[in-house]
Amino acid sequence: MERLRCDVEQRIGRTLASPADFVFLSDLMRREGLGYISPTTLKRVWGYISDKGEGYTPSNFTLRALSRLLGFGDWQEYCVGGCSLQSQEYTGEYVETRFMPLDTEISLVWQPNRRVRLRHIRPSLFEVIENENSRLRVGDTVECSCFTQHAPAFFRVFRANVAPLSYVAGSARGIFYVIHSGTDGTV
Repeated sequence: MERLRCDVEQRIGRTLASPADFVFLSDLMRREGLGYISPTTLKRVWGYISDKGEGYTPSNFTLRALSRLLGFGDWQEYCVGGCSLQSQEYTGEYVETRFMPLDTEISLVWQPNRRVRLRHIRPSLFEVIENENSRLRVGDTVECSCFTQHAPAFFRVFRANVAPLSYVAGSARGIFYVIHSGTDGTV
């Protein structure tokens, strides 16, 4: 549970330490289509309140929704494959988006069974042109400064008639990306 709490806080970019934080998380989950979990329930999960006693166990619905927020299909999948995002050096392959030519397309793949294809439309800004099984939508605009192989990708998502959202792809095992060149989309 501690790992889940840490991963959720890292995913949303804030520590849950006040009533407003739990309202924020509840609203975020509802907006992302994960169902409604009350701020009070979330306070219990985080131990902010203990009105149900020390042995409080969240419902399967709550655990599944929190796991899905992190990109997993359910609680069991999170327990098997989840890992906390921790600080570490990375010397692998990455691309800074400011150096990518405009109209370049990049495909991102991550677990479980997620794939998006993006078109570079302005410096650090991409349009989602294909989507399979992710919460991103075709037509969304995403802002990202760097794509790193086998590491999470962090986006700012801009969607019509919705306040900008934060999104992480590949929070558990990272993303794999392929940059497409040429008009036929070949690598």
